[in-house]
Amino acid sequence: MTYPSLKEFLYKLRQNCLLLARHGETDWNAMQLIQGQQDRPLSFKGFMQRKNLFFHLQSLPLVKIYTSALQRTIQTAQPLSDEKKIPLTIFPDLNEVKLGVFEGEHKIDFSDDYSAKLYKNFLRDEINVTLPGGGENLKTVHARIQKPLQEILRSVAQKGHVIVVAHRNINKMLIKSLLGLDYESGYRVEHRNDWLYIFAPQHRQIYLMKIKSPVGDVEIISGYEEID
Repeated sequence: MTYPSLKEFLYKLRQNCLLLARHGETDWNAMQLIQGQQDRPLSFKGFMQRKNLFFHLQSLPLVKIYTSALQRTIQTAQPLSDEKKIPLTIFPDLNEVKLGVFEGEHKIDFSDDYSAKLYKNFLRDEINVTLPGGGENLKTVHARIQKPLQEILRSVAQKGHVIVVAHRNINKMLIKSLLGLDYESGYRVEHRNDWLYIFAPQHRQIYLMKIKSPVGDVEIISGYEEID
């Protein structure tokens, strides 16, 4: 459905909600490099995505802003923090999944056939497989986000609307936890850089808003989209 603004949609829900954003595109995203926990800055496009997100959130009565400890989420959230005088609450446990020695490799043009084979095996089962050099899988990520998630949900219940700016795989596992999905369903959740999810805890319902510009009507759909 189409609404005049995100604020109008939240008003119609009549409950405190958890907003879940992904950081804007980074320089490595643009170059198709495997990123993991490498601390990369936003790209030019990422700063434009940040701006668009900011204007849709500017009028909302937010009470808390949570990010990971990586600069791409902090850069995305910082203007909102400055505007609303809400200090960022930074959780290292919301950092993106570790991808070991593959961080910095190109996603398609691998340096050698052995690396290409290992990474292809990982992509076939990101839930269970870990990459060498300290990598993580989605089960590991799911376990480490539970503590910050409990604090975040308490803030929503007790104080008001809250936003989390995190990462693609982190947000998959947050949505898995919020909706009670199994691992395969959680893995299939998609979250692009210019999408915003809205979780309404009273009905355990999630909504998706695709941000195309800084102003204008917004289209919000019920549910989540899956990876291609």
